[in-house]
This record gives sequence, structure tokens and C-alpha cells, in this order.
Amino acid sequence: MTTIFRGEHYQVMNAKNILLDHDIEVFVENELMGTIRSWGVTAGGFNPIQLKVHEADVEKATALLQFLAE
Repeated sequence: MTTIFRGEHYQVMNAKNILLDHDIEVFVENELMGTIRSWGVTAGGFNPIQLKVHEADVEKATALLQFLAE
């Protein structure tokens, strides 16, 4: 699986919903870690919550989420 997006909890959940709406299977990594002391430094670093997709879906998922990175 490849990480395609990192962000704050609300950003990651929005991105996850977009991908799921387009039938892309997504895995959320560090979801709970990102909610613990989100204002401080966490073990995962800045924006520890990550979205991962299968290699076959990377191009499509990246295109769908391009506007979120801006």
C-alpha cells in the first residue's frame, strides 16, 4: 500500500470519503494517534494520520485528492 495523503483528522476523513465514493479501498493509518494531543508533537510527527491505497489505485486516488493538497 502507498501513502497518498497526510493531514489533520477532518481532512483525512474528507479525503477518505471521497475515495470511498469512487470505489477506492482505503486504509487509515494512525487515526487514533492523530486525535491524541493533536496540538503537540506526537509519535507520528506533524499530521500523523495517513491514507493508504493499493498500488493499482494510486494514480486515480491522487487525481481525486489533488485539490486537497492545495
